[in-house]
Amino acid sequence: MRGFPPIQIFLLVLTFVVLAVPLSQLTGTTTPRKAAVVKAVESTSVKSLVRLRYAHKPVTLSVKIADKELIAEIAASPIELTTSLPSVKDGVDVFLSATWADGTPDTSITLELEPDGLASRSETRWSSAGSLDEVITFEWK
Repeated sequence: MRGFPPIQIFLLVLTFVVLAVPLSQLTGTTTPRKAAVVKAVESTSVKSLVRLRYAHKPVTLSVKIADKELIAEIAASPIELTTSLPSVKDGVDVFLSATWADGTPDTSITLELEPDGLASRSETRWSSAGSLDEVITFEWK
């Protein structure tokens, strides 16, 4: 026995109408939201924490960023200080030099920069023949 075709068509159309109402609510007339405004802040300097660690205390120690000497006196390891870095957009060059007393074995110095709002970066350099003279570039991408 076969069904009555006009009733079957009516039920099929009724099913599509019942499904169309919630779908139109989900996909239809929505008000567009305004995109969040992202301000690109081009600051001239960034506040940063500088941490310097070493195994053997050096006789002389110099850490310069943008021709500004950061170390006033040599203290016990670690040395922590706060400074302003020039714009970190292109990276920061740190000039590090140190000398140790005669007879000191090759030793390492670890320099860590932690600018506000950016990830911490750390670099370790080893001395040779009791001295170290390096330019270390820190980059944030």
